[in-house]
Amino acid sequence: MLLLLFIACDDMEDKPSIPNIDGSNISETGTAELYILSEGLFNLNNSSLARYSFKKGKLTKNYFKDLNKRGLGDTANDMALYGGKLYIVVNVSSTIEVIDFQTGVSIKQIPMLAENGSSRQPRHITFHKDKAYVCSYDGTVARIDTTSLEIDALTRAGRNPENICIQNDKLYVSNSGGLDYSAGLGVDNTVSVIDITSFTEIKKVTVGPNPGCIVPGPDETVYVATHGNNIADGDFHFVKIDCRTDEVAHIYDEKVMNFAISGNIAYLYNYNYNTESSSIKVFNLKTGQTIRDNFITDGTRINTPYGININPYSDNIYITEAYSYTITGDILCFNLNGQLQFRINRVGLNPNTVVFSNKVSSGDSSEENSDPNAPSAFANRVLEYRPAPCQFMNTSTTAYKENYTSEDVRKYAEELLKDPDLCLLSLGAYGGYITVGFDHTVPNVPGEYDFKIYGNAYYDTFGTLTGKLGGSSEPGIVLVSKDVNGNQLPDDEWYELAGSEYTSSATIKNYTITYHRPTSILDKVKWTDNQGNEGYVNRNDFYTTNSYYPLWIEENEMTFHGSRLKNNAVNEPREDMPEHWVGYCYPYGYADNHPNNTEKSKFQIDWAVDKNGHPVQLDGIDFVRIYTAVNQNTGWMGEISTEIQAIEDLHFGKQ
Repeated sequence: MLLLLFIACDDMEDKPSIPNIDGSNISETGTAELYILSEGLFNLNNSSLARYSFKKGKLTKNYFKDLNKRGLGDTANDMALYGGKLYIVVNVSSTIEVIDFQTGVSIKQIPMLAENGSSRQPRHITFHKDKAYVCSYDGTVARIDTTSLEIDALTRAGRNPENICIQNDKLYVSNSGGLDYSAGLGVDNTVSVIDITSFTEIKKVTVGPNPGCIVPGPDETVYVATHGNNIADGDFHFVKIDCRTDEVAHIYDEKVMNFAISGNIAYLYNYNYNTESSSIKVFNLKTGQTIRDNFITDGTRINTPYGININPYSDNIYITEAYSYTITGDILCFNLNGQLQFRINRVGLNPNTVVFSNKVSSGDSSEENSDPNAPSAFANRVLEYRPAPCQFMNTSTTAYKENYTSEDVRKYAEELLKDPDLCLLSLGAYGGYITVGFDHTVPNVPGEYDFKIYGNAYYDTFGTLTGKLGGSSEPGIVLVSKDVNGNQLPDDEWYELAGSEYTSSATIKNYTITYHRPTSILDKVKWTDNQGNEGYVNRNDFYTTNSYYPLWIEENEMTFHGSRLKNNAVNEPREDMPEHWVGYCYPYGYADNHPNNTEKSKFQIDWAVDKNGHPVQLDGIDFVRIYTAVNQNTGWMGEISTEIQAIEDLHFGKQ
């Protein structure tokens, strides 16, 4: 999954809509509704909650967002229904979202923060006698009172707890050590046993390296999947713990990444990174034997299973399909014989958890009847899109499909911009730009942030330059304009937002770069600039079959103008990664520079300056233009390239 942080949003081609098997509305035994949690992509703040109503035969994709007028946050990992409330664990945002089941409205966001304000990074949740228990990557387990919705106690487990379950009035917490591995500490190999009454750890059970999914089984047992020292090696095992003695009872040589249990049967999912293939086995927990090597018996193909959930009302097995991790996924329902009953398409990005309800909620989402032309908080027009050469060129990340013209690319970019959950748009190497418009004027509220630009920057905890935040920063310079002449075109004067580097002596003003079409479409792309320099947009091992020069551009040269910021990426080798690039963030004022969940992804119109550097007073703006501001190659990661997900008016609906 770390590769996804670098390769952004490739392979986002539309999937065909596959109808239900018999073409009619689907139904489920004893089930009124499904709730589908999708985690989105790391640091993109695009987790989502969908609801499927069997009565209406309707999927409401953005159920939570539509009712609460905001998103869930960043990387939602787990969800459960308990006591008339839905609990959602949002890892990167470090919150527990509590939702009233009947109305779908958020009751409370419980912050999962340490005393110093740092994120605990919660992972999974379980319940016992009016208490919720949440394990977090910081090594803690929190106890939450489900009446007051307050954390009333904390206890310690092992390193980077991954999952949690309850059996015999004890908590069992799988300690992965997954985050510590990158820091050179190696993975953990234990399951913490915590007595619920005293809420203290009473034992650690050694189960094998990197334990993950953990589930209570029959006859006072708990089962856990171990993933080995390196998950790509596939050294997985399926471990049985006897909860009467809290000892390992058996280690099965079964390749399992994730699993679900129903009675005496376990459904074991595995993914082979070498062959890029997956499998789902049916395993008898009583006999310790495989019943079927292939659970699916009707030929239905699943590319990338992402979650396995069992409907307690029908015993049907629900498998979520993530495809390439960067396009919206589906859920598929199978009966016990492994035959597809129905599928629900496009439920969300990386769907991981399905919750089942035998009751009908009263939450009335307006999404189904919403007017697509209604005013939006987000910029929804693309007036110009001209990405510079890059590794993402001529893929969906640069809004390209075969034989597209420049206008086709612009229209597709606009289509993507209207659905921020789909993907990012890459601006390519230095100078590549996009111009977007709002359907209303964004007001300038003096002293406040006026709009926000969503990108895919994240912080790297292993950056070492003292006092600086670093990670994947790929800064873009931001300009704004007001539609003074009222023609809805970006042909009025433009003003740059003066970020932290605007007056820096290292910033090159009036910089010009020209990219030259290569002789072969698979050659690297040469550039020359007005400083007397030349270089290349180099090809890398991730994108080997596409041209890095835009196929829809007829000219043999592309020239861009602007200001160039100094290089911000530094190679800081680690023991496990000889070439480890850290993109250090500039303090403020640039797109795709700081993570979306930070204040520094927001912008003030007050920062606007004219072409001579003089501050200007604008009462509002209608257009935003962003261009990649750094001309740097970062080894195996490729060129610095600003990516854009969405631009939001922060005052929308407040005036």
